[in-house]
Amino acid sequence: VVGDAKIVDVTFVDGNRYTAKVVASDIYSDIAVIQISQNVTQQQQQLLSSLKPLVIGNSSELEVGDQVIAIGNPFGLSDTMTTGIVSGLGRLLPATGAGFSIPNPIQTDAPINPGNSGGPLLNLQGEVIGMNTAIFSGTGTFSGIGFAIPSNTMTRIVSTLIEKGYYVHPYLGLKGGSLTSDLAENLTGIPLATHLSGIFVDTITKDGPAEKAGVHGSTTDQYSKKHVGDGLIGITTLLIGSS
Repeated sequence: VVGDAKIVDVTFVDGNRYTAKVVASDIYSDIAVIQISQNVTQQQQQLLSSLKPLVIGNSSELEVGDQVIAIGNPFGLSDTMTTGIVSGLGRLLPATGAGFSIPNPIQTDAPINPGNSGGPLLNLQGEVIGMNTAIFSGTGTFSGIGFAIPSNTMTRIVSTLIEKGYYVHPYLGLKGGSLTSDLAENLTGIPLATHLSGIFVDTITKDGPAEKAGVHGSTTDQYSKKHVGDGLIGITTLLIGSS
């Protein structure tokens, strides 16, 4: 939402308006850190000093079916509150213009529309457990599937933005599928040991970490025959499937 802006206006519920500078932002998660200008009147400073920030909850404690509350300004209607439940967890939210996805967004059926982005998603204790960010819709308006960035992800990104001024999203830059022993034997003629599991690489993101590390995806030769990409059973000393 902030985009390339360096200065933004902040309007509080009482109508008071303040100028703030954008300290740092991350376009992929839609998160920005802003700081209200120090050039405020004494009365405004007293008001700012009296503000109490929302408590940040632990999004890892969420379960499907938990009730949630979304607050925002849909279509310019300020201070709008909608309710719903956590509809799904463990999804992937594709990051706009990037070769990776934001992991574990909170899927909710609490109505979210244009103007809700950046607003808090609360649990019934009033704790922030997410930041409303996107909807899946064929019309551009809410159709029952909304997403929020989990509070644990928010906290990690915000602290890094404050410390470094930027945030780097970790990703591998590849797509593939599960590499089972039977599949490995069918593809290569060599069975995979029964105690191992892995992935086969189909496509590689250009200039991504996997390509830079020399990992190869599937290719098609001049006779339209497909050649399978690399198989991975581990990264450094960790086997895939281990923790």
